[in-house]
Amino acid sequence: MTVNGNNRKQLADINVTPLVDVMLVLLIIFMVTAPMMKTGLVMDLPEAKSSQIPVTAEPLVISVSKKGIFVDNTPVTFGDVGVVTKNVLMHRADDSVVIEAEKDIPFEYVVKILGELRALGIVKVGIATKPEGRST
Repeated sequence: MTVNGNNRKQLADINVTPLVDVMLVLLIIFMVTAPMMKTGLVMDLPEAKSSQIPVTAEPLVISVSKKGIFVDNTPVTFGDVGVVTKNVLMHRADDSVVIEAEKDIPFEYVVKILGELRALGIVKVGIATKPEGRST
């Protein structure tokens, strides 16, 4: 069979080279952007004169906001905070917990969570604040 007067045959195969190029570019883009996509709650923390404490591992974060209570961005009820926290800490090497509460949340809620954690034997607990003078 001749095509346009040449002695070459038609190719019926799909050229996958452009497809592979596009897939590799997408893979590189996702690999670069994935670590930057750590999402969390937007919290309006109270300001305090304090310095950042060096941490060796990521602590478990309990967030108290107007939207509810979250243990590592998972919504929980007030009564389940201690049990869920204990279950999560059983599967972690580091047993430290950080409580972050919006500045408009009554301090009573933070104290109740601290008491619940203390009753379960969780003693490495910190309170997150925003350094004074910082806008975000």
